Amino acid sequence: MPDPVTRLWFLTPLALVPLCSGCVAVAAAGVAGVGLVQHQRNEWAQDFPSTLQETWEASLEGLSHLGIDSPTATLGATEGVIQHENMQVRVERHAAGFTRVRVRIGTFYTSDHERRALLVLQEIAKSAERVDELRDWKEKVQGLNDSRNEPQQVEPPKG
Repeated sequence: MPDPVTRLWFLTPLALVPLCSGCVAVAAAGVAGVGLVQHQRNEWAQDFPSTLQETWEASLEGLSHLGIDSPTATLGATEGVIQHENMQVRVERHAAGFTRVRVRIGTFYTSDHERRALLVLQEIAKSAERVDELRDWKEKVQGLNDSRNEPQQVEPPKG
């Protein structure tokens, strides 16, 4: 059994780890392996104030604008996954009323993977804006149609 001084020597660095955020990342890399840290850095996310279905459709449309027309896509009740070659797009519904899109390209972080993932998110955001504009236009037209279909009250002639 090590003496108390030796035990203290081993525990001191562990006590200092929470004091610096860089140390936490290094400690995590040492414990979990370098791939996990790079994998996390290789994923970009953006939140959208729309439903899962609307964000899903915007994601597929955005990918189509980038020339990705036949990805492998699976949509569930709370999330969906779109895969194409080394790209994965995950669309997740959150309880706070927003939908998060996470894009990961490749396994490890490179500046090219980062650039491509940000382009995918940018195109999905453009498509989501178009979906919002179409929804607003549809509601406006529906409001006009509803007001036309309401019976008009005609006042009886006076006198």
